[in-house]
Amino acid sequence: METDYKNFYNSYLKEYHEVRAIYLKHFLSNTESLNTTIQENELGIKDVKIPLTKNTKFILQADLRQNYFHSIETFFEFFFAFLPKNGKIPDNTNVLRALVKSNWKQNYKKIEYIANGKLKLSLLDEMVEFLEHKVSVGQYLFYIGTFSKEKFNEDYQNTVKESIESIKKIIKVLANDFSKRDEYNAYKHTMRVFPNFSSIHILNAESLKEEINFDLSNSASYQIYNDKEKETIVKTKLFDPERDFKMTKICSRLIYNMIELRSVVFGDRKEKGNNEKIAIVLFNQENIEDSIKHNVEIQDLSFSSKLIKGSS
Repeated sequence: METDYKNFYNSYLKEYHEVRAIYLKHFLSNTESLNTTIQENELGIKDVKIPLTKNTKFILQADLRQNYFHSIETFFEFFFAFLPKNGKIPDNTNVLRALVKSNWKQNYKKIEYIANGKLKLSLLDEMVEFLEHKVSVGQYLFYIGTFSKEKFNEDYQNTVKESIESIKKIIKVLANDFSKRDEYNAYKHTMRVFPNFSSIHILNAESLKEEINFDLSNSASYQIYNDKEKETIVKTKLFDPERDFKMTKICSRLIYNMIELRSVVFGDRKEKGNNEKIAIVLFNQENIEDSIKHNVEIQDLSFSSKLIKGSS
């Protein structure tokens, strides 16, 4: 028995990442209360306990970060599944098969191409024929079913065009954030992310007096190895939970637009009555700039050590 595409569109958890971001941020603002609950689950022998609350703040921020990465990955899987190929619209009723059988390695490459500019987002301006309308790829992807100029007036159509311009910028930022996948892999595979440095102090080479220092107490580190070059690299990133939260909301709402409107166009919601109202998310430069900006002084640090072959 195969899941019906109508049921998929109607039931898909399009709010998944935003809800996760909201409760993680809530816990992050209430770590003391959360730790009280966590302590109730601590095990111990006699008077010696196994502490569980040492890294609560770190874990919550790490989860916010992972959730952001996962929202990006989810967004691009839908984006590529719905994206026209050679001007031809894919079968939107076959989306679940497209997702399950997705060539994720190829999609990762496409994300990198968007990040480095090889894949231009001007493709959202290309025109396609769909539902007896000639519309831009961007409107087909994110505002499907709102093509009729009789039902959706000129002001709406112009606002959609402005929104698509903002979406281009959002997609570029998402691609840039996701294309450095060694961090995401460090979270996904064996949880290889850990608190490592508390601070960095830069000294004057002659006087040895401190000239600059950076607080790294709220950072995460992970290690990668380049066996070919016999190099070990420790990468450190300062947590930026506010940005992760805001960017996850934006990414989640892109997913929402793609799925919610398709549940109307392809689902059975029209059959249930004509009085239902749905929300449509519109984006503009003002409401994305604050989310895109970084809130930490240092974003990436790398320390490497390399084995140098001795001369013979």
